[in-house]
Order: sequence, then structure tokens, then C-alpha cells
Amino acid sequence: MRWDHLFWGVLLTVAALTLSCSKKGGGDEGDGAGKLEPDGWKLVSWNDDTAIAGHVYLQLSDNLFTLYQAVGDLATAGYKQYTGTYTLTEDPEQGLLLSGEYSGGTPWVGGTYVVETWTESELRLRSLDEGIVSVYAWEVIPEYVKRDPVMVASRSVGSEEPFL
Repeated sequence: MRWDHLFWGVLLTVAALTLSCSKKGGGDEGDGAGKLEPDGWKLVSWNDDTAIAGHVYLQLSDNLFTLYQAVGDLATAGYKQYTGTYTLTEDPEQGLLLSGEYSGGTPWVGGTYVVETWTESELRLRSLDEGIVSVYAWEVIPEYVKRDPVMVASRSVGSEEPFL
């Protein structure tokens, strides 16, 4: 074996391990429940349907959330940003519960969610009120989504309800 091949093989392996650990902040392996990610989640399925008219991103960090959505009329105008706080609580019957409140004090439209799955790659939430399951895949939220949120009145777009 040539030493230069071994060197490059080791270097690529170290780089791959570094990227895989830094992608989500490293930490414990396992179910990931309660582990907060530095970036976010992209909605890939809602109510058993993957044909979502637009895109929704969710960022959870330090009991604060940011929801970016371009759905319905906003899908052609850009992303609307919603912010607020969230809490994770353990219920003996339901398991881990996720609930939140928008910055204006309004509770999430979907109410409280049972966290059915929280892994390195998937976040699956079931609404306690309606039983609707939302599936999110871990994904870096693009900078253009974060950088220029739509102000509904400024672009003459109809108002859309927040996704959560």
C-alpha cells in the first residue's frame, strides 16, 4: 500500500467523522428526544400527505422557536416568520409533549403535540387535539429563508395561519 493513499484515506475518514459529529452538535447517540439542534427541521409530511403546497421549516433552540413557512398564497411570495416559546414536558400516559406560544401570546394552532419520534434525522409530532401527524426531516435552513421574511401587507398577499 502506498503511504500517500493511506494518508488521504485517514484524512477523508477524519473529515467525514468531524462533519457527521458537527452536523448536529455531536452528543449522545440514541433517540435524540429533548435534544435541541442548532439548525432546524423541514416539514416533509402532514396528515399522511407529502404533497405540501409550499415549504415549512421549524427551528427549536433554548425554549425559543422560529417557524418559517411559505404555504398557500405565500408559496409564491416568500417565507413568513413566526417566533415564540416552547416547552417540553413528560406526561406519564402520553410521553414527551411539545407545546408552544407565539410571541403575541397565542397558543399554537395545533395545540400540544406528542413527540412520537425524535431522532438525528426525523421529528414526528402528533397533535393531541386533532390527531394529525407532522413529520419533519433534519435540514439546514437555507439562509435566504432566514434573511428576508415576508411581511404580508408589504407584498399584498393574503394572510396564512401559522402551521403549528
